[in-house]
Amino acid sequence: MSAALDFTESAFGPWNPGIRSPLPRELLALATILRPDNVYTDARYAEELSDLTGLDVTDVVAFRPQRLALHELLVRITADLSVPDGPKIEDLGINFREMTRVILGRYIEPRMPSIIAAYDALRTDIAARVEAEIDLLFTPSVAPPRKQRMMGLRALFARRREVPVQFDGDSDRGLRLIDHWRRAADIGDDAQRAASFALAKVVSALYARHGQMWGSRDFVASIAVDVACNQVAGEAIGRLIDPLIATAVHEQGYQLLPSQERPVVMNTKGPSASGKSTIRPLQRSLAGYIGVAWSEFALISPDIWRKQLIDYGSLGPHYKYAGAFAGDELAIVDRKLDQYIARKALRGIVPHLLIDRFRFDSFAPDSNEPGSNLLTRFGHVVYLFFLITPPASIVERAWKRGEELGRYKSVDDLLAHAVEAYSGMPQLFFTWVQRADKRVHFEFLDNSVSFGQRPRTAAFGWNDTLNVLDVKCLLDIDRYRRVKIDATSPEALYRDRSQLAPEQNVEFLRQCVERFSETNFADASTGRIYARVARGVPLWVDADALRHVDAETRAGLAAVAPTLFDRPPPAPDRPTFVVGAEKIHTLGTWGPQA
Repeated sequence: MSAALDFTESAFGPWNPGIRSPLPRELLALATILRPDNVYTDARYAEELSDLTGLDVTDVVAFRPQRLALHELLVRITADLSVPDGPKIEDLGINFREMTRVILGRYIEPRMPSIIAAYDALRTDIAARVEAEIDLLFTPSVAPPRKQRMMGLRALFARRREVPVQFDGDSDRGLRLIDHWRRAADIGDDAQRAASFALAKVVSALYARHGQMWGSRDFVASIAVDVACNQVAGEAIGRLIDPLIATAVHEQGYQLLPSQERPVVMNTKGPSASGKSTIRPLQRSLAGYIGVAWSEFALISPDIWRKQLIDYGSLGPHYKYAGAFAGDELAIVDRKLDQYIARKALRGIVPHLLIDRFRFDSFAPDSNEPGSNLLTRFGHVVYLFFLITPPASIVERAWKRGEELGRYKSVDDLLAHAVEAYSGMPQLFFTWVQRADKRVHFEFLDNSVSFGQRPRTAAFGWNDTLNVLDVKCLLDIDRYRRVKIDATSPEALYRDRSQLAPEQNVEFLRQCVERFSETNFADASTGRIYARVARGVPLWVDADALRHVDAETRAGLAAVAPTLFDRPPPAPDRPTFVVGAEKIHTLGTWGPQA
């Protein structure tokens, strides 16, 4: 038995799922980005290239045109077609993969020879452009003697096997060329932009790795060609399959997603296995409440792509690593989806979006605008949902998911993602609620409930008003960042449990109280407000109601607004409640009497 699965079956469970992180070295070749059916690049050579250049393995593999076609198809079904979402959580993935199977098998694969021919022609064009540009980097005095060349793709892949030699040219010239290529990546046709971008990326990586230019002319060129082809060839293949998908839509009766003048975006955020997909039926109900057809939403849940990218049943004893094997490629397709929807936005044809994915990057690499890297930016009205699930529950949920759906995750990966999620939530939250150009509704959901039960609403509101129903849950956002990612049991999750005290975990709550124009603290079962604060300044306190709050709430409030207790402003004459049409926009349970 492989060392990757060196446990006895009886020992498996939530805290010992039988897989390790990172992916064991002996299993790397099973990753979808290294399989010979998917890429031209040999797995061992890809590792060598990554080590020599400092580029990620995902950057140095060359995808085959057949695989690029699959990427583009996954993107287009997600962004352009209405995928039926049945009563079971898994129905979306099943229906999505069936649509993929039909379109790929009946409409795209019969045309694959012409797609491959187009790829070959484009690759040859890119290679010529890269070679013309790279001549500027290598002077005749230091360039190696030119050998008699083979022709076509065989030559491009053979030349990369040459042993790299140290560059002996002008270092300043190399840096100037990197700057030139970066600027050129924004001008010219698609192939020229891709070639310039690839050269800038590869050469700058070599400088960063070696402190100077390094490698032979053909070594550098071959990597740049691969980088450029992965980018521009995928887009070109996408354009080739567009009419094939259109034919499939007509013949199979699929529904195109209509473009929206004022798109609604529902964005669900939370750690892996926190329950993001399980609230989709509640979001479907919300769509009905606000008068938006659920069938007109692009349902963006990248995890449903995994079983299209890898055959779980083919992995034998390594089946528990199926999710990890497809992880890098899934992230690549996810970025392509972002780019595709951004292009749709430029044409004004964005549909409603439901986004369920683990990503907390808020800034695009080339932008200083908050939210510039997120699909949420395309929404006119935005609904944000934050799942607050205890780390121990996440581990339990992940094991249950693995047993039911075959997608397992190592415990340290789960806990690392939890730390990343709870650390990223505050910035993501404030990025959107401070936007004056969008109507933003948000809800924090306490998902510490038993599996299958409706989560509890911990806080909700619109852009400038926050209603807090559960102070402890907001404190948990700070608490859960403290978990040890190497914990092997619930008891070992925290190094110092004294750091879990309420007053030690008030940073997010304090930021909320200081930033919002109005913050209402209310009883979750009745909606009765017991304190109102405006940008950190208490406006009034219902002393009678405040006396009944639990110790956790009292400690949290005392830390962020001590005058609520020291010098409480008088309350209104009559009890005040969180009421009105706002409630129908929440998914979780809360008053009256919860």
